[in-house]
Amino acid sequence: MLKFFEWFISILPKPLQRLYHKYEDICLYVYFGALTTFLSIISQYSASFAMTKCGYDIKDFVPNALCTTFSWIVAVTFAFFTNKTYVFKSKTSTKAEFFRQAGSFYGARVVTYFLELGIMLLFVSILDWNPYLVKFFAQFLILLANYVFSKLVVFRKPTEETGSPAEK
Repeated sequence: MLKFFEWFISILPKPLQRLYHKYEDICLYVYFGALTTFLSIISQYSASFAMTKCGYDIKDFVPNALCTTFSWIVAVTFAFFTNKTYVFKSKTSTKAEFFRQAGSFYGARVVTYFLELGIMLLFVSILDWNPYLVKFFAQFLILLANYVFSKLVVFRKPTEETGSPAEK
């Protein structure tokens, strides 16, 4: 997956390559964020299709919440591993460290899950807007909030003096 991305960067003019390398984590976050968004939308649509086939109206509260929750679990799991491995290049040497990082990642994403759930419930279940358009536009707000949480909380770099993440 990254081979194509690296090849694409290599054929760009040198000034654009320098710009990419200067903002590499943001560029990779946007790239993998787009893949995560795509996965989130596809999993939401798939769950909605399945619920509809079973006779449920996805505009009702429970089916809407279940579809959004399924989509969230799929997307967050994908995002954790791509962010850890490719975007922030975070290494963990112990199981405890890995689970602490995973726990803080999922914890931060729970905050944005409730933001997304609130958006979906307000605009779809209450205001009767198109669930697919609402899902699509909600992803931009979620992407921004998740980057801030990941950069400042979950995958922050250790300080030189202590070797532990910087205190904010």
